[in-house]
Amino acid sequence: MRRKVGVPRQIRRQSIMYTCAAIALGAYGIPRLPRMSHGIAGTFTAAWMLVLALSICANLYFVFGADKERKRLLEEQEYRAEAEAPVSQARVRARG
Repeated sequence: MRRKVGVPRQIRRQSIMYTCAAIALGAYGIPRLPRMSHGIAGTFTAAWMLVLALSICANLYFVFGADKERKRLLEEQEYRAEAEAPVSQARVRARG
């Protein structure tokens, strides 16, 4: 029995909405951040931009690549399970 590997449309739609929200947050917030300099203000700016970039990248990865990667991993697991199964067990399953 094959597993379903597609990503449900609702989850993909939510991920697209979250990506758009993060981009809007960046467009609004980046001009208002303090300048990159030594000290607390520069550290806060760097950390804020890093979190923003990670959230955008994670959502885009899920929209574009997660289902392909998951499908590949499931196929590898299925192949390994078939390769490691003894021949006698495979015959028993086929008969019964």
